[in-house]
Amino acid sequence: VVGFPLGLLSGYVGGKIDRVLVLVMDSIYAFPGLLLAALIAVVIGKGIFNIGIAITVIYIPLYFRVTRNQTLSTREELYVEAARALGARPRTIMLSYIAFNVVIVIPAIFSLSAADTILTAAGLSYLGFGLEIDVPGDWGRDLSDAQRFLGAGIWWTSLFPGLMIILLTVGLSFLGEGLNDIVNPLLRKERA
Repeated sequence: VVGFPLGLLSGYVGGKIDRVLVLVMDSIYAFPGLLLAALIAVVIGKGIFNIGIAITVIYIPLYFRVTRNQTLSTREELYVEAARALGARPRTIMLSYIAFNVVIVIPAIFSLSAADTILTAAGLSYLGFGLEIDVPGDWGRDLSDAQRFLGAGIWWTSLFPGLMIILLTVGLSFLGEGLNDIVNPLLRKERA
């Protein structure tokens, strides 16, 4: 929602706007994701909405970079040059010709980053920066709570939350790889 339009604008307009946005995104991207999300969670507090904000902030540079790179390559295509030659306005070119050809890679990136989002949210909850105590079903907090029972030999309380995190993460990664194969025909040719 944030990274896509910023990447589209940066890649199409270029110049000082591009340099400033790339600098800001590289600055955000330089921090480890879990550390930055934990810092944001400490500043804005616990809660599902606040964790959503923290996770969104750490993924803006990923979507920005992918969109910007696709926009840089798409804006040099022949059909974009033809639209410019026919007198199309820059906004029309950006939204009608470039955005629809760039947005096709976003679902594959989304499903791949969703797996990492699950791990980040579970990590925040495990560290105590996640959801409030009264919210049930937080696998990261369940793992943290189950850790104190491991010394007593009660291992199954940590098995199931950990197993569910692993299964969901692997499933989303496979979905992302499958979508990437569908979206990127060059990968299909290389694997065949």
